[in-house]
Amino acid sequence: MSDRLNGEERSGGFPLLTVLALMAGIFAVGSEELVVSPLLVGMADSFRTSVALMALSVTVYGVATAIGALIFAPLGDRMSRRVSLTIGMTMFVLGTVLCALAPSPALLFTGRALAGLATGAFVPTAYAFVGDQIPYRHRGRAMGIIVSSWSLSLVLGVPMGSFVGGWVGWRWTFGLLAILGAVVTLVLVRAGGSGTAGGRAGATPDGEAATEPSGRGWIRDAARAFLAPRVPTYVLATFLNMLGFYGMYTFLGSALQYRFGTGSSMTGIMILLYGLGFATSFLTGRWADEWGKERVLVVLLAGLVPALALIPQATRWTPLLVVCLFLWGAMQSLVVTLLSTLLSECSQQHRGAILAFYSLATNLGVAIGAAVFGSLFSAYGFDALGWVCAAITLLAFALTGWAHRGRGERTAGHPTAGDPVPEAAVDQARGAKVVAHED
Repeated sequence: MSDRLNGEERSGGFPLLTVLALMAGIFAVGSEELVVSPLLVGMADSFRTSVALMALSVTVYGVATAIGALIFAPLGDRMSRRVSLTIGMTMFVLGTVLCALAPSPALLFTGRALAGLATGAFVPTAYAFVGDQIPYRHRGRAMGIIVSSWSLSLVLGVPMGSFVGGWVGWRWTFGLLAILGAVVTLVLVRAGGSGTAGGRAGATPDGEAATEPSGRGWIRDAARAFLAPRVPTYVLATFLNMLGFYGMYTFLGSALQYRFGTGSSMTGIMILLYGLGFATSFLTGRWADEWGKERVLVVLLAGLVPALALIPQATRWTPLLVVCLFLWGAMQSLVVTLLSTLLSECSQQHRGAILAFYSLATNLGVAIGAAVFGSLFSAYGFDALGWVCAAITLLAFALTGWAHRGRGERTAGHPTAGDPVPEAAVDQARGAKVVAHED
């Protein structure tokens, strides 16, 4: 497997094959994470146990994903990211095959744990790979395409997995996901291309040298990664954003069922509208490249605050609810895209470790949002939940706005040694070096 740039990436073009492989990989892991819900009854019947016990497989997967992000994703800073991606997807395939063939709940949980570890390794490494290898002018577009695969897993993966599970059995759903993962692995192997440890040679956006990570221990490397400029701000903003998002999204289906009735198809249609809005990051990522990622992030978080407060009210009027859900999905997808992209640009040397913190913050937001807000929803209803989630998102807006304003004030005068170097200039210098080398 070569670590040399392929022709498409060397010329500064858009590496479509690699981006589509990463998109398919995240679609596979996202579908595996979400598809268990409609399969729980069949799984419980197969093992002659309770749905509650089978639901623990979701918890096992989530915890393993967080652990995998912290342990395995930083390895991409020490070795080829493409190798890390290939190893991660191979682990995913093995874990998913074990789920499909599991003769007992214990082996099913083992397979879910292995697939979760692989997801924790694959997803942040995929984001870091984009930060390393996609030219700056294409990076927001590429990250938008990859992030949109999460919505595709919601819009396509879950319904298709549910249909397959109901038609030929839940084991076939895992089997098909394993086949998709194997295809992604083969594409990553055959695509070759760049993926050097820690990304590109030379300067980084922060002006740091692309040296190999020191061998002073994982904890010290992780601390250095977390304390890199802007990293704590964006990691905390990620946690707050995901806490507000999942606090609302987890109970959206229940609120819609109360509104339209348990047997109504309107609940699924409304969630589909959110997924379609989320998929717009495929297109809107390039706008952020043109208008400025930090500026757009602050504006979007400001827009999410009234949206989260309004959605519970909009459940009483269907046309307004349609608009709100679609816009919520569109804004949230671009926020996720921008936070992951900005974190990938904070430090080249520690990019994998930084995105592992991003994945950890995301999974903590998911776990806490789903667990803590249940009692609030039960006691005070969807309206109160909307106000709380809006307040949490307001904190994320204030945090990113403060960071953006502070950075603007620092760069208004003479740049200091700690100020980031515009990455477009870095990419131009890199291209000049490649051309000079070829000449």
